[in-house]
Amino acid sequence: MQTSRLFAWAVVLVTAALIGFSLATTTEWPHPGVLLFWVVVLAAAELLPVSLGFGTQATMAFPIYLALAILFRENPGIAMAIATLGAVDVREFTRQHPLHKSLFNKAVMALSVAGAMAPMLIYGRDVLDNPVGGVAIGAGAVMYLIVNLTLLGIAIHLERGVPLREMIRSFIPRPVSGFMVSYVLLTSLGVVMAIADDRLGKWAVAAILIPLLFARLSILGARNQQELSERLQKQQQELLAATERVFEERERERNRIAEDIHDSSLQSLAAAAYGAGNALEFLEAGHADKARAAMSGARDAVDGAIVTLRESLVDLRKSAVEEGGLMETIHKFADQVSVLWGAEVAIEGTVEHEPPVPVALAAFQIVQESLTNSVKHSEGSPITVKINEIEGMVHILVEDEGPGFDTSVEVGEDHHGMRLMHERAARVGGRIELDSKPGAGTRLEAILPAGVAQ
Repeated sequence: MQTSRLFAWAVVLVTAALIGFSLATTTEWPHPGVLLFWVVVLAAAELLPVSLGFGTQATMAFPIYLALAILFRENPGIAMAIATLGAVDVREFTRQHPLHKSLFNKAVMALSVAGAMAPMLIYGRDVLDNPVGGVAIGAGAVMYLIVNLTLLGIAIHLERGVPLREMIRSFIPRPVSGFMVSYVLLTSLGVVMAIADDRLGKWAVAAILIPLLFARLSILGARNQQELSERLQKQQQELLAATERVFEERERERNRIAEDIHDSSLQSLAAAAYGAGNALEFLEAGHADKARAAMSGARDAVDGAIVTLRESLVDLRKSAVEEGGLMETIHKFADQVSVLWGAEVAIEGTVEHEPPVPVALAAFQIVQESLTNSVKHSEGSPITVKINEIEGMVHILVEDEGPGFDTSVEVGEDHHGMRLMHERAARVGGRIELDSKPGAGTRLEAILPAGVAQ
């Protein structure tokens, strides 16, 4: 068992023993409704983090912990038990934290509350009625922070090996003055809640906390809306820049195709025509062998022209994305591949909303490249292209049942096709994932934004 886990369990056991001993010696118990009230209020506050400014966050729970230390200072076990039950973390429900970590976090809060009580117990008088009691409360707030940071620092030090002093120092937000102002304000809020409970009752505490919690929810909603708006604006700017790059790339691609046709296909066809003319002359002259050789050369030239023209036709399908949309273009391209290469290609799924032009072009270019690779290397096995729109993202999956390959060996940084696909996806804010193993086929997935920031 790791040292950090042993430490966590040791803290949990010590805390449980302290709570058990204190409760066993408690003679005056509050009404169960009082306990339930504080547990519910504390749990609600724990689930709502609040910004302290200056780049740091805490929760609205700290003032409640301090209020508990003040109100139940003569019954530490009750305050620690409430802290343990109310210290709720969302990660407990999602099982992101193992049991020992969840219990350790609860134990830390209980011990922090106990640390906050210590100066008040030493003071020995009613801290709420005597002005000097404010010093004890202030000392309690400091003790709460010291106990909390020390225990967390030790745990992280044991788990990650970070020096303890460095770890505790990193816990204190910068600038320290800003953090201290925020901490004093939250301490004051804890005192106000304790006074309200002591003088007026639980309804006064609820009257203080409920507006604060709802205000926090409003702040969180406004902040999320602002972040969403900023992400959308950034994505729109990236899409605009991508549009310009795509149009430039497409123009260069057309020029390249025209040059390829001129330099390869037309030259091959010209050679074939010349060879056919020579064959005719040889036949008229009665030289059958020479005519046969000339026709064979002409046929090879025609075959070469067919290959280059087929590749050019595949490339030219890019320009049709704006005209028929992404899905229609992919279906036409798949049909063309099936005819030209004799491959079995199945298209599944669709997109509900047509992506922006840069995304649609990038998506088609990725399908084109990956489908062409599959046709060449799948050895005639069926190929499936799945396209779906999930949570504002276009998911494209191209998979085959071919022989597969070792991606670490055959797909390096210098692999032109893969590099182009990664670049095209990255230009519009997406990514590419390739999975293939010898004998297990090949699976390529592209995830691209559908035009709505997430």
